[in-house]
Amino acid sequence: MPTGWPEASGGLGEVVAEPVLVASERGPTGAFRIVLRVGVSALALGVVFTRVPVREVAGSITTLDPFWLTMAFVFVYAAILLSAYKWKLLLEARGYSLGLGRLTRHYFVGLFFNDFLPTSVGGDVVRAWDAGRDLEDAPEGAASVIAERLVASFALGVTAALGLLAADAGPRAAIAVVVVLVASAAFVALFLWPARSAAMVRGAMGGRFDPAADSVGRCVHAVNDTLRSRGRVAAVFALSIAFQVLVALVNWCIFRALGAPVTLGACVVFTSIISAVTMVPISISGHGVREAGYAYFFGLVGVASAVAVSASLLFFAVVAIATLPGAAFFAIGRRS
Repeated sequence: MPTGWPEASGGLGEVVAEPVLVASERGPTGAFRIVLRVGVSALALGVVFTRVPVREVAGSITTLDPFWLTMAFVFVYAAILLSAYKWKLLLEARGYSLGLGRLTRHYFVGLFFNDFLPTSVGGDVVRAWDAGRDLEDAPEGAASVIAERLVASFALGVTAALGLLAADAGPRAAIAVVVVLVASAAFVALFLWPARSAAMVRGAMGGRFDPAADSVGRCVHAVNDTLRSRGRVAAVFALSIAFQVLVALVNWCIFRALGAPVTLGACVVFTSIISAVTMVPISISGHGVREAGYAYFFGLVGVASAVAVSASLLFFAVVAIATLPGAAFFAIGRRS
């Protein structure tokens, strides 16, 4: 999901948003990465708003239908609950039981970090360590989040492909869907390569495991063991597709609130593609990249650029406002 969503990123993405746990950005290299991402976001936004007048974007937003905007919030919260339930299923596959309410709170905290911090500490890292604290086992906490990301990543590509069956999106969208599907499958396949999976876990956790070799090995083993629970993984995969549809419904409601009826099928296809694009860690929470993606892809079905950019900004605003409770949950959790 664009920005914020951990499954996309960036969020819901996220939006929401690397495809694996985001490492802490420490030292000169980390600072450079943040500056680079800020630069990419600023440049992309600058390009977008040289082509799309700010006045037109503001004009679109001032005519919002409050009913459909409210429904967008409803679908955001439904997506968060579904994500927490998926996480619970994967933990149960390893014999752990954490309450849905507690996992939902951890999810809110992760989304808050994804939305409001420049990836100095990724939201997935925060919730992985919160889960590890609850389980009294950090590698298991990290493994549960990584396993969820792997399943959700592949489901993202499949959802985009399924959306093509219900949308007349054109050949350019079809090519983008194929790219997303292949990339998501390749990402999952990379983790099945033992040496690569250990390197991914080590880099993702930013050197926090101690002793590293033992903890990384346990985490990789836990992920692989989780993925062998075929019944649970199949259920989580199906729920991940449902999650992507819920995210698409958020966009569908936003476009209706703007008075631009876009089919749900088109929203499923384009939301999935844009979520995949904003997963690439080259910007801050997908800003700029997301707006350009909305303008290009929704333009394929006749949506005016100003309306598409307005929808992108509203999507971020809805998710950011909906996940504000994560700040309170984080503060309360640290005090306790």
